[in-house]
Amino acid sequence: MLKKIDRTLIVIVSLAVGVQAIIPGWTLMADGSVYGFKLPLDWLTPAWPFADYFYAGLVLLVVVGLGCLLTAAVNVLNARAGAVAALLMGLVLIGWIAGELVFLSQTMVMTWIILASGVVLVALALPYALPAIGSGVHARQFPRAT
Repeated sequence: MLKKIDRTLIVIVSLAVGVQAIIPGWTLMADGSVYGFKLPLDWLTPAWPFADYFYAGLVLLVVVGLGCLLTAAVNVLNARAGAVAALLMGLVLIGWIAGELVFLSQTMVMTWIILASGVVLVALALPYALPAIGSGVHARQFPRAT
């Protein structure tokens, strides 16, 4: 079971990342900008399979933005599921930044803040999520006789 301070920190980090990802996700889809700064297309590396930032914005909006808001909500409602959700969201954030480092030739301050947020979510959730995951696997492997 998550300690109250850990759950509170998970909710705060998840909300902060989720809220800050929604508007940039939308504007990346609309015109390739982040908070009014138009990202140059030459920042995209040859590894990027698309012509512009639309799909990056879609993932930022849906997976990162809404995913983090959902993670915060789950943590408010259920500590056990919240730990697993926070662990998964932390791994998603780390993966998102790994993708940025592969697909973009430039980084911004928010790149490193999001990476740190992912690491914080993993660090806060891991001690609680592993037993929750393990007990779920154990229960399916060895059902109780009734």
